[in-house]
Amino acid sequence: MKKKINKYDMGLIAGIIIINVLLIVYGGSQFVKSNNKTAYIYSENRLVREYVITDDIADEITIESETGGYNRLRIEGGQIWIQDASCPDKICMYQGKISRNGEMITCLPNGLFIKIVDESDESGIDFIAE
Repeated sequence: MKKKINKYDMGLIAGIIIINVLLIVYGGSQFVKSNNKTAYIYSENRLVREYVITDDIADEITIESETGGYNRLRIEGGQIWIQDASCPDKICMYQGKISRNGEMITCLPNGLFIKIVDESDESGIDFIAE
């Protein structure tokens, strides 16, 4: 028994194709926008370095403070973290890896401050509290 494709079947197939094309285009544009993360590194309230964070960057830098302390930073896999520090409590090392907009790491004894800013993040509100 032979079935014919009617006009409703063609409309369904066309609708599925259009939805798939829109999802691919929208997903691709979101992927391109996601590579605008920048890590701003401040020491003693002065901007000392600025890194565009992507998945293919791997770097290790040492920031020395005016007080003689240091922080060794690691950038890899789209994340940044403090690998080693001269501060006595090492709290900055336990703050973990940061990669999202607004995340920060601070080391008060050495005067270090790291902040991630994502220029493509269009969500102005993180949460609403009443």
